[in-house]
Amino acid sequence: MKKLAIAAILTSMTLAGCSSMGLNDQRVLMVDGEPQIVKVVNIPSFQVEIAPRKAVCQVPTTDGGVTESECLQYRQPFQKNFNTLHSDIQGFTYQPGHRYLLDVRQETVTDKLKGVVKPVWVLNEVVTDTAEVL
Repeated sequence: MKKLAIAAILTSMTLAGCSSMGLNDQRVLMVDGEPQIVKVVNIPSFQVEIAPRKAVCQVPTTDGGVTESECLQYRQPFQKNFNTLHSDIQGFTYQPGHRYLLDVRQETVTDKLKGVVKPVWVLNEVVTDTAEVL
């Protein structure tokens, strides 16, 4: 009985330590032109449309600054406006002038140095690939 009580106490202390690490798992996402706070979680499958053109965007640098770059534009099929994606989709090769419908998954990656949880998108499947005239 003593061993069970000690195991329960150690387990609760371990879980409390994990939950109090203070990792920031929230991000601001533009939804229909309005900023929304969302929690970064694992998502096994969702669809995104990739626009045939990239957009100019501001990308954070490793030294804490920002630099101008070209980013993919994406939206979920039910959304009206495109958003910029500030990272790549693992396993996906973009070709300018092609509109894609992708099935992707989101995995969470912990950056303990910065104290944040980051989303990483990984390609599950290219659903459609349509060449468009630019």
